[in-house]
Amino acid sequence: MRTPPSMEPQPTASTTNPDIKLPTAESVDSDEKKAVTFGLRTSLKKRAETAVLRTAGYEGGYNSMAALVDGALERELARLAIEFNNGEPFPRNLGGFRQGRPLGS
Repeated sequence: MRTPPSMEPQPTASTTNPDIKLPTAESVDSDEKKAVTFGLRTSLKKRAETAVLRTAGYEGGYNSMAALVDGALERELARLAIEFNNGEPFPRNLGGFRQGRPLGS
């Protein structure tokens, strides 16, 4: 499968400016936890909180919102890889990620 042009490595400022540090494979693959902030529908948040409260003591339940989000995101990423990338994990994003309103909004 050919890599789409948007996913191919592009020349970066670091090739001309050695002071700019790009993330290493080690830092990208880190399991270090990092705080994230995003909006979530209130009704979805309340349902998730209830699910955590009701399942925390059970096998397969979640003890925290972070654990629930982590588990759900892992499953969704696996599904997306199967559906859109022949079951292979997506290539690492070594660059930035857009912020603000989604494109086309």
